[in-house]
Amino acid sequence: MSQALVRRLKERDSVWVNGLPAPITRGVRAGDRVDLFVPPQLASIVEPQPVPLDIIFEDRHVLVVVKPTGQLVHPAGVELSGTLANGVAHHLITRGEPSAAGAVTRLDRLTTGLVLFAKHPHAHHRLTESIRRGEIHRKYVGICQGSPKADRFTVDLPIARSPGSLSRREVNPSTGQRALTHARVLERFAPRSGAPRLPDGAALLEFELETGRTHQIRVHMAHIEHPLLGDPLYGAPLEGWIERQALHARSLEFPHPIDGDRHAYEIDLPEDMSRILRALSVKEESMTER
Repeated sequence: MSQALVRRLKERDSVWVNGLPAPITRGVRAGDRVDLFVPPQLASIVEPQPVPLDIIFEDRHVLVVVKPTGQLVHPAGVELSGTLANGVAHHLITRGEPSAAGAVTRLDRLTTGLVLFAKHPHAHHRLTESIRRGEIHRKYVGICQGSPKADRFTVDLPIARSPGSLSRREVNPSTGQRALTHARVLERFAPRSGAPRLPDGAALLEFELETGRTHQIRVHMAHIEHPLLGDPLYGAPLEGWIERQALHARSLEFPHPIDGDRHAYEIDLPEDMSRILRALSVKEESMTER
């Protein structure tokens, strides 16, 4: 358990032994039954709002949902409504559960894909520990400009905030934190002069992260001169085809925080990325005007 949860258990009658409240320091003997009544999270709880949710899995402890593009995972700054967390809080209240769920994994506003929520502090702590031990695996799929030379490669370059910018990040060996991205080329597409116009071609890649720095995949791919298509911040616009970076968190695998069973989920690519792949797969001379 986290020390914060232990402190909260001490502050109230949350520990019972053989059906009666007991101090957390009480000794126990073989055959005693110990019950812990986990209090709801005391930190600020987001405002419940009826935000639509695409739920992949749910039980008493965790929730796996699909985040669409353009939506924040949780409130930040002045944006306190319309986030995935607002929708999760509303969903839990309608089910008669405490609305204290917290995001365990996160995605950029414009990145789509699977997000894992913990429904209570104990589950959140256990899953956070699983991340620290490297037991939670996420795989992303992206479409980049150009075609990397190697079929498999690793980018191990530190990332820091760009000077003068609140959102942009950059590779910076002096001040950056270590960032490690593993990539595998799934498919390569030839250069094309038609729509979409990609004179250097493109490639479909799968990414797996050992670290979770802000914009990590986007920064690394831009640094090696293969930015993600449509990326508005790191430079590969594809107007009329996609209005965001072509990046999708496709799969998620994690140990359940209570029983330890492995859970694995995978979802299809969103339509904007699928549309690009369909166009890239069609021979240029056979394409008609869009």
